[in-house]
Amino acid sequence: MPFTPFHFGPGILAKGCAPRQFWLTSFILANVLIDLEVLYYMYRRELPLHRHLHTYIGGVAMGVVAALWMFVFARIVLAQLPVDSTWLKGLRATSARRMWTQSLVAGLLGGVSHILLDSCMHYDMHPFWPLAAGNGLAGILSVGVLHVGLAIAGFFGIIIWLFSADG
Repeated sequence: MPFTPFHFGPGILAKGCAPRQFWLTSFILANVLIDLEVLYYMYRRELPLHRHLHTYIGGVAMGVVAALWMFVFARIVLAQLPVDSTWLKGLRATSARRMWTQSLVAGLLGGVSHILLDSCMHYDMHPFWPLAAGNGLAGILSVGVLHVGLAIAGFFGIIIWLFSADG
């Protein structure tokens, strides 16, 4: 079973450090989209589990898709809010270009970090496909160390986010 939530730790830390600039939803969606590939091949019981989306090209592509989905969703929500709504007052004051940039940066960070982190533990990945085969990072960290590190990043991200003035 893919442990996608562990990938959220760095995104939560980024959100804690820049709560009004970092779109955690775009980051999370990029990670989930990438791991849908693993779920698909697990369901079909086909190896390898990590294929095209578990490459830097796939990570970037899913980051862009996630950013676009979240940007469009935010624009739809904004259009539906009453003119005097204070719920998303700051978001209303943000230009569409800035919103897109923030969503894109978060989506790309989600996609690329997913590939980097998975490269440390999955031998069936070829992160630099189609330029190179193999995975030189596989096994550089144990799964336990990686998961603990990601959980710690998420924990401190939540703490920082809760105590930040902008959060």
